[in-house]
Amino acid sequence: MNVLIDATGVTKSKAGVGVYAKNLIHELVGLHASLHLFVAAQDDDPDLDYSGQPNVTMIWVSSKLFRKLPLRILLEQVGIPFLVLKYRIDVVHSLHYTFPLMHFRAKQVVTVHDMTFFSMPEVHITLKAFYFRLFIRASLSRADSLIFVSHSAMQDFSSRLGLPSGFSTVIHHGKSEAFNPSPDPDDVVRVRDKYGLPQEFILYVGTIEPRKNLTRLVSAFASVAQNYPDLSLVIAGMKWRMYDQLLEEVYKLNLHSRVIFPGFVAEEDKALLISSAKVFVYPSLYEGFGIPVLEALACGVPTVTSNTSALPEVAGNAALMVDPNSTIEISRAIEELLSDSSLRLRLRDASIHHAAQFTWQKTAVSTLKVYTEVMSEKPDAKSG
Repeated sequence: MNVLIDATGVTKSKAGVGVYAKNLIHELVGLHASLHLFVAAQDDDPDLDYSGQPNVTMIWVSSKLFRKLPLRILLEQVGIPFLVLKYRIDVVHSLHYTFPLMHFRAKQVVTVHDMTFFSMPEVHITLKAFYFRLFIRASLSRADSLIFVSHSAMQDFSSRLGLPSGFSTVIHHGKSEAFNPSPDPDDVVRVRDKYGLPQEFILYVGTIEPRKNLTRLVSAFASVAQNYPDLSLVIAGMKWRMYDQLLEEVYKLNLHSRVIFPGFVAEEDKALLISSAKVFVYPSLYEGFGIPVLEALACGVPTVTSNTSALPEVAGNAALMVDPNSTIEISRAIEELLSDSSLRLRLRDASIHHAAQFTWQKTAVSTLKVYTEVMSEKPDAKSG
C-alpha cells in the first residue's frame, strides 16, 4: 500500500500538530512491511527526514517558497495531485485539516485537531481562518475518513457541521518515552541551567496565544506568589499573538522578576524541563487534545488543567481540574498542590498510570487500520 503523508503544513518549531506529525511518521515507518510511505515535507525540516528507510520515499519541497500560505495552497491543490498520479498513491493522509480537492482514485484521510477556526476565528490570521473553515466543511462530503484526536473534537465537529459522509474515528495522541518519572538528575540540572531557570518554579509549556488563557495564569500566580516568595512562574513556548499584552500584565502586577519567558524549548529538552517543575499548569480555554498535559502526567509532575473541551479526556482523574475562566480556582488549585504532599503523591501515581495508556505506537497502529479500512471500503470504525 502506497500512502502519501502531506506534512508540508508542519512548522519547523514543533508544537501540537508538529509533534503529532513527527511521532506518527516515526512509528508508521517501522510498523508494517507492506506499507510504503511517501512523505512530503519542507526541505528545512530534518526532524521529518526518513531518507535512509527502505519503505520511505522523501519528497522535499522548497521551504523558501512553500512556507508562505498562498504558495502552500497551490502546492496542496496542484502539487499533491500530481504526486498522487506519479507515485500511484493509494491513500493520501492530510495531517492538518486541509486536503487536495483532486486526489483521483486515491482515498483521502484527513486529521481534524480542533474547531477553533469556527469557535475562535479571531485568534487566527483571517486568510488562514477562511481557508481552513472552507476545507473543514468540505471534509464532510469529500473525505473518505476523518481522524479526530479526541472524542471532544469529534463532538464539536458533528454538533456544528453534522456527521461526515465518510467514516470517522477517534485516535488519541501519544507521548514519547522521553517523558517519564525517572529522569537523570544531572540532566535536569543541565536543562534548568541552559534556560536560566531557578530551582523552584511553576511551569506552562505551549504556544503563547490568546486561547491558552495565560493572562489569568499570571493573575493567579500573583496571588500564589505572596505566600511563596522563592517561587517563579515559567511560561515556555513560541511567542505568538498576545505576548506584548501578557508582558504588560506581568509588569502591571510587578512580577517581572518572577515570571520568566525562556522562549521555544527544544523537543529534546522539554521532558527534562517539565520534570524540573514543582507544578505544571495548563489553563487553556479550548483544546482539541492538549499534548503538554499528557507529557506532564507522564513525568509524574502535579498538574492543574481546565475542565473544558478535551482536557478532562486527556487528564482523567490524574490532575486537578479548574474552571479556566476563574482566576481564583486556578490559584487555589496551584496552592493546594504546593501545600499538600499527600495529594501530590496520589496524583503522581495516578498520572503515571494514566499516561501509560497513551502511546504513539497505538496512534500509528490505529492510523494504519484506517488506511487499510478505506482501501477495503468496509470500515469497522463508523462515526462515533
